[in-house]
Amino acid sequence: MKKILKAISMISILLILFTMGCESDLLEKNDKVIYEALENPLTAAENEDTDKLVHEFKSMVESNNEPYTLVQFIDENIKNATEEEAAVMILILEEVQKEYIQKYTDELFMEDNQMELLKLSGTEQFFNEENIENIKNVKLKDIVERIFKGKYKLINMEGGFYPEIDYEKYKEYNRYLSDEIIGYIEIKALNSSKPAILDAEIAISFDEIGERLTQTEKYIQKYPQGVKFEDVLRIYSNYLRLYLEGSDNSPLYEYETKEIKEDIMKSYKKIKGNDRLITSKIISKYIDIIEHNNNIIDESVLSKVPKLLSEAVATLESIK
Repeated sequence: MKKILKAISMISILLILFTMGCESDLLEKNDKVIYEALENPLTAAENEDTDKLVHEFKSMVESNNEPYTLVQFIDENIKNATEEEAAVMILILEEVQKEYIQKYTDELFMEDNQMELLKLSGTEQFFNEENIENIKNVKLKDIVERIFKGKYKLINMEGGFYPEIDYEKYKEYNRYLSDEIIGYIEIKALNSSKPAILDAEIAISFDEIGERLTQTEKYIQKYPQGVKFEDVLRIYSNYLRLYLEGSDNSPLYEYETKEIKEDIMKSYKKIKGNDRLITSKIISKYIDIIEHNNNIIDESVLSKVPKLLSEAVATLESIK
């Protein structure tokens, strides 16, 4: 709960910044001013009703309400919130969801719960919400219902079902949110709906990883003062590492020859062609390294990845 309350405090600052605008002097001031901002009321809303709404939501979080309860509150009240207040409620919900993932995971792995879920789902990667009615264990059925009502999904990883935030369901709120928050939700929904990696194996094409890299970089460059800048930069870094290194079960090279796979090199060259992207410059350097090594992927090539990754992240960080 301390982590959630800390997140709420940080999002309190975000609401102040939203209200004041991105050019606010608060962005230029020191940590002392930010600390003092944490002690201020959550929002200086334009009217008493919306002020009461967000404070009520904050109070619910502090009272350890589960995500599904917060979702119900948002569903009933978001139409009465300003765009900024709607964003704050959504971002707080996300933080609470993150905190509950381990709790729900522990419950799902009690007794024979996993056995029943796996039996109902067969070979499906995601647990079908319609199957909730077929769960015989009353306690398990209640857990799964709360999970789905809390805007999660259940994904099968390494032979067990785990809860993950379902960002596709966040899109129900898009008409109440700014383009900045909608863009963040879209980036998160990509991996929520179609994970890039499963069981140490890349689950999408390299072209699609490249497209996600492009999308995340464009978002970062469009919103350098965005409230989710660091989160999206972290997503970008994870995609770029996967794009440059591959994974344990999806190497960049052919097993027999160690030569880079043809489709991967083609994907790199597509990204190289977009010289407006920092990603393009990094990939261009990586292609030179690979070609200098006769297109062989070995330790001499992979050892260059950390430096390239650091360069890309540092360059994007500098635009903040």
